Amino acid sequence: MRRAFILTLAGCILLAGCTTGGGRKPPAATPKKPDAVTPSPFTVIGHVLNFDASTGNVIIDVAPYTVLPLGFSDLIMVTRTQDLRPTSKLHASPYLRGHILGAKLLAGRPNEGDEVVIPPATR
Repeated sequence: MRRAFILTLAGCILLAGCTTGGGRKPPAATPKKPDAVTPSPFTVIGHVLNFDASTGNVIIDVAPYTVLPLGFSDLIMVTRTQDLRPTSKLHASPYLRGHILGAKLLAGRPNEGDEVVIPPATR
């Protein structure tokens, strides 16, 4: 009885050593490229509400929760279409009432609904 117990115990110990896989290591996993998209360097300000070609004034609807930098009246902004083509360059005015910002046209011709952004070089 005692001999059977010792043989069973020795067999379990020997067989348990076989299940460890020996000295082989699993192949190293190759790191995957992250699927994350990098954020745009442009800061979205809002959208063009109105453009007066005779005076060059542009009225911008500032997007909710947009934080304008201090001294925003010296900002150079760019308007762009939905397919991200630039349409004009604007100079922000100190006129800011609620969510309405005024700007002067420097170059190009903005369209109503164009997105207004701050390019990365002017931040």
